[in-house]
Amino acid sequence: MQNFDVIVIGQGYAGLTAAKLAAERGLRTANFEEMCFGGLVLNLNELDPVPEGDVHSGSELSSILAMGNMEQGVVGVFEAAETLACDDAGLWTLAAGKEKYSARNVVIASGAQLRKLGVPGEVEYRGRGVSECADCDGPMYVGMEAVVVGGGDSAFQEAVALAAFASKVTIIMRGAEPRARAEWRERVASNPKIAILANSRVLSINGAPGKGVVSVRLDTDGAEHEFPCAGVFVFIGLTPNTSFVPSNVARDDAGALITSANCATAMPGLWAIGAVRSGYGGMLTDAAADAGLVAAALAQQH
Repeated sequence: MQNFDVIVIGQGYAGLTAAKLAAERGLRTANFEEMCFGGLVLNLNELDPVPEGDVHSGSELSSILAMGNMEQGVVGVFEAAETLACDDAGLWTLAAGKEKYSARNVVIASGAQLRKLGVPGEVEYRGRGVSECADCDGPMYVGMEAVVVGGGDSAFQEAVALAAFASKVTIIMRGAEPRARAEWRERVASNPKIAILANSRVLSINGAPGKGVVSVRLDTDGAEHEFPCAGVFVFIGLTPNTSFVPSNVARDDAGALITSANCATAMPGLWAIGAVRSGYGGMLTDAAADAGLVAAALAQQH
């Protein structure tokens, strides 16, 4: 078993920042990630606001943090966190891959994944018209019409990014009014290629052989109708990644971990930051603030 002062689970912006701050305070730190560092921010070509320095894309920001952490001695482990348990002496043990790792403090920064619509066609046409990244897949829709599902910041930001390629982008919202911040509402309103269809929900995503997605079936104000489109980008919220977290750690109705004001869970030595935490603000500055609170608290213990 490998022993550390602190284990950080997740290498999104929150996790990378927490590992950085912990290492800077002289703590032997391990940072776990199943696939690739960066998390959801990795797919953003434009950061707004820019969290620090002269960095403008999510991939650039994540790469700088990851490289800096390596230079500071943070041990990166690219294995999925499988189980997490605490013994009677207050020592946490994480099982990942074929190994086990222990620490007095564990920071859960495992983030969240984009929530699915759960409608027919969503799985079948993933990668053939159903997408989660306008910056990545937008060039596939040059001259075509596409829809973005959702009414928050992410949906509006994706619509703006997608409009750089598609001939028309329609934002489909369940509610009457968007939840996005004023600045994103203004950018959408000022773009002639973007329209909003409110009081609507997606019933199915429809395709044709050899073509991929050709339309979505909608319920708008109680009336069902077909809406032609070539692409569907879904941004209806997040589902926290907490499958490895002990079931007795408190969660809110959305499954996010409940913490105190300094990001501590009710279990000693267990912290939660970023999108996995209940009440998280949703911005990179909020993730950095979470990481700072935990790093300061950990430094006081050593």
